[in-house]
Amino acid sequence: MALILFGQKYKLFDPLKEDKIHKQNVARFGGAGIILSFLIGMFFSGELVFDSLKWGIVFSTLMILFFGMYDDLKNANWKKQFFVQCFVALLMIYAGLTVDYIANPFGGAEFRLDGLSGQFFGFSFSILGSLFIIFWIVGLMNAMNWLDGLDGLSGGVGFIGAMTMFYLSVSAIVNQPPLAIISIIFAGSILGFLVFNFHPAKIFMGTSGSMFLGFMLAVLAIFSGGKIATLLLVMGLPILDAIWVIMRRINAKKSPFKGDMRHLHYRLLTRGWSQKKIVLFVYSICILFGFLAIQLQSFEKILSFIFLFLISIIMLIYFNKNLIKH
Repeated sequence: MALILFGQKYKLFDPLKEDKIHKQNVARFGGAGIILSFLIGMFFSGELVFDSLKWGIVFSTLMILFFGMYDDLKNANWKKQFFVQCFVALLMIYAGLTVDYIANPFGGAEFRLDGLSGQFFGFSFSILGSLFIIFWIVGLMNAMNWLDGLDGLSGGVGFIGAMTMFYLSVSAIVNQPPLAIISIIFAGSILGFLVFNFHPAKIFMGTSGSMFLGFMLAVLAIFSGGKIATLLLVMGLPILDAIWVIMRRINAKKSPFKGDMRHLHYRLLTRGWSQKKIVLFVYSICILFGFLAIQLQSFEKILSFIFLFLISIIMLIYFNKNLIKH
């Protein structure tokens, strides 16, 4: 509430543009509230031991906060955003975040990523594992940023992802109490924001909020025993939509980073769906496949993702034709 009043007092509103859905002044910088409440929760939990990885989260989060606020004020170009996203991914690698292998969903030996190593000023790292981490973190940060087009959409999906990570961390399979604490603090910080962001929104999260959500989901998926496949299912629809939009932009000989109205949630708006209906529809898809991801084994998750992929492609092609007609 304080950020809403602050934004209204100093007229820190989200700019009204042709590619924006809202037509009235709405305060931004809600992401600052999400991030600050998350950091306060971490420092005052009393149960977390701050090792290098947790300090990596803290410093990466602060960088996302400051850059996101700068971007909301100055509208930084995509090159600056990409640089910051890569930097926080590298910072987490330096803090100790690793992916040594990817499980083979068909059984047998896993796919090792730690066979080829390198050194940089005395710091040893896995080349393939590090490239995977950079791709994973940067990809989710952008997916959540592009998803932030309707009231409550990005925040709600982030909350579903956070609660999925919390459930996994308290399960007998993973059993990681520190991860559970971080996940529930993360979920709580999002929920406190969603109260004011659900349609009609009183405040937007801005770049800092959406990038932070993508960053934390990516990191938590690696923390939780490498449950990347689980988060892929939870975030499957937004991720596939992001990939689809990038391909369409490239096919149209436009920058893949330049915003437009090609995303699924915008196409549903052109068909007369309300913001609440679209948001609840996406929530339902994420919850359904999140539940399946928790219940299924690796090979079954692959089959579920293929099914989600086919359904998503059918929807995207159908609604893309509808958009062209309009």
